[in-house]
Amino acid sequence: MASTSYTKNLGLCAWESTDRPKRMDFVQDNNIIDTKLGEHIVDSGIHVTQDEKDAIASPYKVVTYVGDGAAQKTISLDKSYSYAIVFQKFYPPVEMDSNGNAVIRFAIVGRTFGSNADIMLKSNSIVVVQGASVTEGMKNNFNEDEGQYVIMLFR
Repeated sequence: MASTSYTKNLGLCAWESTDRPKRMDFVQDNNIIDTKLGEHIVDSGIHVTQDEKDAIASPYKVVTYVGDGAAQKTISLDKSYSYAIVFQKFYPPVEMDSNGNAVIRFAIVGRTFGSNADIMLKSNSIVVVQGASVTEGMKNNFNEDEGQYVIMLFR
């Protein structure tokens, strides 16, 4: 005789002392366990991926660089980030030059929303710019020769 009663959640055999287990009962229980456990393991909706674990463990990173004066400079990153804050050390975020133009030294950039200063955040790098010319009364200043900069990156 097969099992008289079964478990509530998975319907596995809950043997009574009078039951006579058969091999097919064990095979059926193993198939139920394998199916349910297999569905659970591959359910990405309830599990955290390695990338998500990394983001939780280290949600931000601070990187510094020294400008070289080029129109563009690419800074390699160790992984992908969603957005960043870039600023030049020791200077205000915006300052007027002697010609009345705004020199921009602070930017927020995102991979999905762009930047206020033509900076590009790519999958594993960030591209900063040094504006040689003034556009609409503003000049980007993110790669001044010997300028010291900070990038705060967020996952």
